[in-house]
Amino acid sequence: MQDKEMLIHWLMDVGLISKKHFCLLCGEEMNLRRCEDRSDGLKWECKRQENGKRHKAEISIRKGSWVEKRRMTLEEILKLTYWWCQDLDQAQIKHELGLVEGTGVDWDSFCSEVCKITLLENGEKLGGVGKILQFDESKFGKRKYHLDHHVEGQWVFGGIEENSRKCFLVAVEKRDEATLLPIIQKWIAPGTIIVSDCWKAYCNLDNHGYEHRTVNHSVEFVNEDGDNTNKIEGHWRHAKCKLPKFGVRKHLFSTYLAEFIWRYTHRNEDLFQVFLKDVKQIYAPT
Repeated sequence: MQDKEMLIHWLMDVGLISKKHFCLLCGEEMNLRRCEDRSDGLKWECKRQENGKRHKAEISIRKGSWVEKRRMTLEEILKLTYWWCQDLDQAQIKHELGLVEGTGVDWDSFCSEVCKITLLENGEKLGGVGKILQFDESKFGKRKYHLDHHVEGQWVFGGIEENSRKCFLVAVEKRDEATLLPIIQKWIAPGTIIVSDCWKAYCNLDNHGYEHRTVNHSVEFVNEDGDNTNKIEGHWRHAKCKLPKFGVRKHLFSTYLAEFIWRYTHRNEDLFQVFLKDVKQIYAPT
């Protein structure tokens, strides 16, 4: 019981669950009480008598937080989150915690979704005047034939700044100028020096506020000015290496890419602390 209470107060102190709640019946601040009939061991309670009438109200200490509807214990949730941040295999996590089938998968999806929301809410344009950015497109997965049907791979368009870990990756269905130019304008600041191959969809970048340099991969890996696309090529290898062995369904590809970018961007940080900070920003307790 003491360990549970310490954990709850820590979650309150770091802002992941609310430090106070107010009664919906009388509007007064509720009291934190011990209880044996709840797995958390604590609950919010209000007992008052006004104008000859008595009322009793109680709610979970998880109310209004990121763990409100989770059936796992708080200790299990934090362990599961920590191990997910360490990139442990789902089967390992399930075995360590004795989770029922599907729980680990659901939590993995939740954590990946946090990465996706964080990327959408905090995304900023890359590059800028004088900065160099490499971009390219690559196909993830292979065409597989089985029982008279086939599965196409997924094209991904991406870019990465030289001398930083800032990057973007976007799943695309087409690689024409009409598809790629809006993505470039969304993610890359005007004035950026862009290095790419000679794909025809990039031919008009100089007309849209960018300085475009090309490397003709059919004859060279480094052009006469020393420009190359080595960093983005290495980025592709890293991203594909992290691709789950069972593959990724197309409708989940954007979430997978967001998690990869999140891990890559914060690679040299404490991912557990970064994740909790992102959770608090998205699911601020109410």
